[in-house]
Amino acid sequence: MLVALPEAHALTAAAVAAARDVEPARGLTTTEVRARAATAGPNELEPSRRGSVLGMIVESATEPFILLLLAAGVGAILLGEVRDGLLVLAGLVPIIGADVVTEYRGERALEALRDASAPRATVRRDGAVGEVAAAHLVPGDIVLLRAGDIVPADLRLLSADRLLLDRSALTGESVPEPGAVVPDAPDTPLAERRSMAYAGSPVLGGRAEGVVVAIGSGTEVGRIASGLTATERRRSPLQSELDRLVRLLLVVAIALIVIVTGLGFLRGQPAGANVLAGISAAIAAIPEEPPILLAVILGLGAYRLLRRGVLVRRLNAEETLGAVDLIVTDKTGTLTRNRLEVATLRTLAGPTTDRAARRSILADAVRAEDDAWFSASGVVPGSFTRALLIGLADLDPRGLDPRGLDLLGFDPAVLDPAVLDPADLVDATPVSDDRRYARTVTRDGVVRLLGAPEAVLAACLAGDADRAAWHALIEDHARSGERVVGLAIGRIDATDSVAGRPSMVALIGFADPLREGIREAFATAAQAGIATIVVTGDHPATAAAIAGQAGLHDEDAAVALGDELAALDDAALTARLPFLRVIARSTPDGKERLVRLAHAAGRTVAVTGDGVNDAPALNRADVAVAMGSGTAVAKGASDLVLGDDSFATLLFGLREGRRIVDNVQKGLVFLVSTHIALLGFILIATLAGFGQPLLPLQILWLELFIDLATSIAFEREPEEPDLMRRPPRQRGVPLLDNGLLARIVVAGSFSAVAALAIMLAAPGTPEHVRWLAYTSLVVAQVVRAYANRSLATPLHRLPRNGLLLGAVGLVIVSTAVIPYLPPLAEAFRATPLDAGEWLVVALIAITPALLAEVVRTVRPGTRWVA
Repeated sequence: MLVALPEAHALTAAAVAAARDVEPARGLTTTEVRARAATAGPNELEPSRRGSVLGMIVESATEPFILLLLAAGVGAILLGEVRDGLLVLAGLVPIIGADVVTEYRGERALEALRDASAPRATVRRDGAVGEVAAAHLVPGDIVLLRAGDIVPADLRLLSADRLLLDRSALTGESVPEPGAVVPDAPDTPLAERRSMAYAGSPVLGGRAEGVVVAIGSGTEVGRIASGLTATERRRSPLQSELDRLVRLLLVVAIALIVIVTGLGFLRGQPAGANVLAGISAAIAAIPEEPPILLAVILGLGAYRLLRRGVLVRRLNAEETLGAVDLIVTDKTGTLTRNRLEVATLRTLAGPTTDRAARRSILADAVRAEDDAWFSASGVVPGSFTRALLIGLADLDPRGLDPRGLDLLGFDPAVLDPAVLDPADLVDATPVSDDRRYARTVTRDGVVRLLGAPEAVLAACLAGDADRAAWHALIEDHARSGERVVGLAIGRIDATDSVAGRPSMVALIGFADPLREGIREAFATAAQAGIATIVVTGDHPATAAAIAGQAGLHDEDAAVALGDELAALDDAALTARLPFLRVIARSTPDGKERLVRLAHAAGRTVAVTGDGVNDAPALNRADVAVAMGSGTAVAKGASDLVLGDDSFATLLFGLREGRRIVDNVQKGLVFLVSTHIALLGFILIATLAGFGQPLLPLQILWLELFIDLATSIAFEREPEEPDLMRRPPRQRGVPLLDNGLLARIVVAGSFSAVAALAIMLAAPGTPEHVRWLAYTSLVVAQVVRAYANRSLATPLHRLPRNGLLLGAVGLVIVSTAVIPYLPPLAEAFRATPLDAGEWLVVALIAITPALLAEVVRTVRPGTRWVA
């Protein structure tokens, strides 16, 4: 039984590890983890609950629309309309079934998204270091922290190397605070406890190990969360637009119900028949589908994106993707592969080609990298160190095994003690924002610097002539597009008045080739009206070379410098925005300011980032995009996470966002036109003297098709041919503007008027003409669904939507077969139609579709609703 540790900060690290019954060097065993998980539960503030099918059925059956129909069916039975009342109740079964199927699909898609977006933690278990979902942490787990992580649980620190934590979420103080292993005094306030790392705190620098002392609601963050009331989330623009549309239709629906039932009573219709007429009006009028449409298309669209490596953390971001007109992107890893290789070595004497000389330079460069010295303790080297080690392995494989240096893992056993012996290290200082180079000192008194060549050169002891030559070499080297670092070496000598001031030895160029498809992605973005600005900390010449290879940079758009832009006031920088293509030597503050001004200028901005310092810019973005290989802080501030870090994948996300919004619009056009056709027909038929133009079951059948078509078929609608040749959708412009709504009203009214004309002109019994009018409404609506797959592009230029086409055919065939099946014929009051009547139905359905096809073909780009 594990004891509670409310004062873990006051105990020694060894005492806490003993209390948690764990050996830090090996961590917990798999068996211990399983046993503790069963007792402690998941490391979550609110454990996720998977909805059951039974729960979904109950939830669907208690929706207001279903309860209304239930009450109406029971009322009809009580008033003597037993058959029609029972049919209304029976019609609820397929409607509830369709809702449950739709919700089940959406829940499974969202569950996959939740699993993919779950935070991860690096732990030591069974003596090995690996990653697990943070929710699976248990008390006693040994957690490894590094810069960019977010502390996954309350930890008592066991070791700390230059650790800096942001505890502002708990303390309100935004100043980074160090971590320490030494115990705090028992009465130390939470804000001043240095021996603890609390859940939710970003790691701003350094590295550490800690033992889990509290998880889930037992953490300090959990205690705070338990005392908070839930806050209401803001409605997204699309949700607000749907709210407006639903309110409008509800007003029309209430007016229609009052008119239908009022006229029924004035005409002396029986109470039962009058109730059924009111039920029919209610079913036709109440717009329950738009929220279902939005939830399903966004949910399944996000799942589709996930399968292509784009994790959507916030569904509402999908709406904004279609409006993005500016991308502020990183270079490394996003445009390039982020797999550095040593390409060139240069000294003032020229390129270094001799193997022994190359090996000597690379070995000194490895010794200058601070993270290389800590590899034996499980620290994974950075990309520069790894590239240097692979370069060494290629030159002299006797001491290094390249197979242990692949990008998927790192085995410190491959290190050659002649290159790195941890006992030789005296001091190691990593790169920081203030000093853009690493510095190490070894036991033999040698000082080594490795980093940005200008920064290294500024720290060196060199004559004026040599300094000018090195500057010229740096400029020449950077134009190649390689990432260049400078190596300087010196020796600490007490008799030397300039002790520790090294001399520049060499420039090392690293190649990071472009990813596949980047040039094409930039061309597609430009064609789609999406501007791109590459923001990087690299040398201007390097940034220009890479951007040129990608087809982004040209002679008319010079590379801007971060310092140059920082000197401009907001108005001047805003004026330069349309002309910026590449910004070199940029800072995180400069990136955040750029995004803020672009947004203020009315641009819809997508921003990519992967580090802690990218979080401010990501928070400012309309769509924040984190890299899959990035830090937890960046991912926490993001709307999307790119699994492969590629700009081409981001562009796929933007393309898919446009398709998703298009499909929401198409679904809404169909929904609104269907409701207008039904409402209009019931209204004008009632005014024309028909007491009950349509039966409740007939309308329920059409409603069932609407739910299925909008929730599934429209989600599957492929993109239109001109999708990435259109300008971005303007922010704030509704999907159904006044002009489009007017066209929808005209289209729906045509079906209503045509159906009434059939009822007035066709011979036969009242039931027969009603079925004929109903058939014309059904066929006209399903044909309209297919004809409006694009509002501006002719159908013959669109790829097929087999699911929607199949649904259209199935509904038409089913409607034609109903009169020949006695039980269904009796329930629907259906009678067979002859060839002439089917011809009339076909003409009413096809004529608007043919007219739309002609208009869209003759006048390309013209929006027309069939």
